[in-house]
Amino acid sequence: MANATDFIEDRFIRGFHPRWVRFAIGHSEIESAPGLARLIIDGAVEGQLSDAEIDDHRTAPRWDLHWTPPLTLTVRARFSHPAGALRGTAGFGFWNDPFDWSGNVQAPPNAIWFFYASPESDMAFVRDLRGHGWRAAFLNGGKADRVTMAVGNALFKIPAMNKLIFAAAEKRMDAAEFLLDAVDMTKWHEYKIEWRADQAIFAVDAVEVFRAKNPPNVPLGFVAWVDNNATTMGPGKDFSFTRIAIAEREWMELAYVKIERDA
Repeated sequence: MANATDFIEDRFIRGFHPRWVRFAIGHSEIESAPGLARLIIDGAVEGQLSDAEIDDHRTAPRWDLHWTPPLTLTVRARFSHPAGALRGTAGFGFWNDPFDWSGNVQAPPNAIWFFYASPESDMAFVRDLRGHGWRAAFLNGGKADRVTMAVGNALFKIPAMNKLIFAAAEKRMDAAEFLLDAVDMTKWHEYKIEWRADQAIFAVDAVEVFRAKNPPNVPLGFVAWVDNNATTMGPGKDFSFTRIAIAEREWMELAYVKIERDA
């Protein structure tokens, strides 16, 4: 594993922690003021990526990322729009950035995070769960060699094969998701993920909202983002992916990010 830091706390008092890569593309901006970071999408164009994020997954190869359990992530955040009105995807947590710029999957997807998708998306990995909204979630895709991933990507491009690929992937993946419909995204909340080897515990304002077993155990990188992506994927669904137009300014504000590696 890459050289890991045991503790990070960023309250954005003097800009950004040196750990973070600031990435903004398309119609996006990243702003800071003492005690505040703001990730913005403004005037996103259909078919073109607009993405504002801070992360540390860009500083190491996806198989050698920085964070593994046990650890605790705490984020204080709010959004410009409520669930349903905010467009694109947004959130914060850990993932392994499995996609290349062409959309090919370079590694089995692994993530543990608070994740939002607007109604243009249908991305549930748990059957019979609504595929958009604000949620606590993890996806445990485990590991696979590069040859297996290359074969999977090739088959995925054959018409009518993507459902079969997802059916095969579903058998080897663990996913857990819980919709946070009662949480007002426009209000300040403290979000916490306790990522353990055997379970994940999600809390909002110090109240546990979801607990599930068998989260990912591969190294992951931190990310907090807003973008204009819209995706349909998951068991029994035809895959689709697009970038949507977002004419109205929208944002996520962060008051602090804290990552503590537990003993």
